[in-house]
Amino acid sequence: MSTRVILVRHGETQWNRERRCQGFTDVPLSEVGLEQAERLSRALSHESLAAVFSSDLIRARKTAEIVARPHQLPVQVDARLRELNQGILEGQNMEGLLAHHAELLKAWMADPAHTQMPQGESLLEIQARGWAAIREIVERHPDRTMAVVAHNLLNVAVICRVLDLDLNHFRRLKQHSSAINEIEFGLHGATLIRLNDIHHLGNDHR
Repeated sequence: MSTRVILVRHGETQWNRERRCQGFTDVPLSEVGLEQAERLSRALSHESLAAVFSSDLIRARKTAEIVARPHQLPVQVDARLRELNQGILEGQNMEGLLAHHAELLKAWMADPAHTQMPQGESLLEIQARGWAAIREIVERHPDRTMAVVAHNLLNVAVICRVLDLDLNHFRRLKQHSSAINEIEFGLHGATLIRLNDIHHLGNDHR
């Protein structure tokens, strides 16, 4: 037997569309994001889910509520599943970052794993807390299937851990809004089964 974690990214927000640093800022789903969550829910409706977990941020929590609805399950919230805390960068778009934080951007491009966001986190820190949350979920639900709704960089950091991929290469992985990933935990550790699956969105993905 094995334990499965269906790790998904929340639906789109307006800040995603505007390419703003989002992080801990509690931005709700856009109308497109709500529709994406509904399609995600339909795609996962056939799964025998034992539990649904979510970041405590509203964009993830609302996505999780929509996913959990066909299964009549409560959403269990865990703040460790939050997006990367981007500190003083939150709310800024690329133009603002280039104008005011050019040196930080250079560091982020050269060594993202260790680059600390001002008053925020590094990728190593988000990976540590995200992986601890996932491992706890797996240990509490052996041989079951769980859905976990989280965020772009949280998901990528966890998947890097599964693949033993250096976080400095995180850009090799992609997470579209409401993407589905699947991780299987068995006798030989964690195996990535599915990555950034967005078939349920048809041509409407970002």
